[in-house]
Amino acid sequence: MKRKITAILLAGCFLIGSLAGCGNKNTAGSNNSDTSKTDAAPTSTAAGGTGNTASSPSGDIQNEDITITLWHRWSSLTEEALMNLIAEFEEANPNIHVEVTAKSGEYFTLLQSMIADAAAGNDLPDVFVGGYNLLNYIATELKPTVIDELAPSQNDLDKLTSYFQPGMMELAQYDGKQVGLPFAVSIMPMYINMDLFREAGLTEADIPTTWDEVFEVAEIIEKNTSAAGVQIHNMADAWGDQALVFSRGGQLLTDDKQKCNFTNEGCIAALTMWQDLYSKGYATELSSSEIQSTFTSGNLAIYCTSIMSVNTIVEYSDFEVKICKTPSFKDHDLKLPSGGAALISFSKQPEKQKAVWAFLDYASSKGMVNWAKDSGYLCPTNVDLELNDYMKAAYECLPYSVAWECWPGGSAGMEIDSMWITTRNEILWEGADVTKTLTELEETCNMMLENK
Repeated sequence: MKRKITAILLAGCFLIGSLAGCGNKNTAGSNNSDTSKTDAAPTSTAAGGTGNTASSPSGDIQNEDITITLWHRWSSLTEEALMNLIAEFEEANPNIHVEVTAKSGEYFTLLQSMIADAAAGNDLPDVFVGGYNLLNYIATELKPTVIDELAPSQNDLDKLTSYFQPGMMELAQYDGKQVGLPFAVSIMPMYINMDLFREAGLTEADIPTTWDEVFEVAEIIEKNTSAAGVQIHNMADAWGDQALVFSRGGQLLTDDKQKCNFTNEGCIAALTMWQDLYSKGYATELSSSEIQSTFTSGNLAIYCTSIMSVNTIVEYSDFEVKICKTPSFKDHDLKLPSGGAALISFSKQPEKQKAVWAFLDYASSKGMVNWAKDSGYLCPTNVDLELNDYMKAAYECLPYSVAWECWPGGSAGMEIDSMWITTRNEILWEGADVTKTLTELEETCNMMLENK
């Protein structure tokens, strides 16, 4: 373990302060399969879903006081939603206390903080909210307690898995093992400032459905308003990047997922299109937080980003916000990686494992109702939700969901992630030659993988 901790800390030197992600897949969870699709919004026969009760799992711990630890990366309204869920769980299970550590930032930042804490001699958390794109590293390097091992009995396991919609459990799988439980699921829709559209002489009929149309609308916005035209999710992860590359028919890895492939036609075309938005002045060099504040202040017309941000965006926007499907490329199918995170356990003590199982069961059943309603994330389970127009639009994007791929190579993959983000920003913000830059990056990354 010490050697593995050292490896990720060394990899982290390349990433501190630069990595941030939305958070979800490859077996449908960043693992070893190509895609995962879900066709509909959650439904059920009753609120809370079939079998969604707060009953204790097999292995009674009702008479034992126990504390479990939980690490997460959220802040603001999402953190509030999580803390409300935990409070409800503790009320239903008064003998179990959940000690929470919050590390505001992104999934890799949280992972790195957890590893540093373990390197200082502390135990890994009993529950870790880990991004789907990090599952292969977590599974191979940190040895979590997989769900089958946590389950008190086969009946408990069957009951828990019955909560989830078809295709969702795969989000948290790696190498055939259920590493965690899907908890937060996001997709990338398009946010529209309808007030700016009207100011520019545009209507709902002009909302773009292709990237060619985005350029046309952005030009009209630029000419008729003082606002910027469009921005695309550019956090320090490859989530939004993958949405563009995959939707253009491209890929970032070879078919066997063992090497990088940045020089395929689809990848180059997607990055070229994104760069063109900047070179034409329709997008400007801003961080992800700056983009969001620009949108909520009314100075950006179109913003493609995670549905997880919907509650914050709507709350802080004093204009009409409309959410629509992300544009596609002409003659190509739309492919949107599923972001978000799983509940993963590193608990090794039997009594704590029982408490962890009780929390996972609650979070996946009764607790999921308010979490899905308040967090902004999409719901992976069969709960009965009343969806507002924003969330309805997001659920309509789910049939286009594919895996949020991970980089191969363990700690080398962590370095590749950082290098990809740096290169992507050079292309977008500095106008670097797309083909030349991606070719050099591919050669460097594959050499790293060969020598790891």
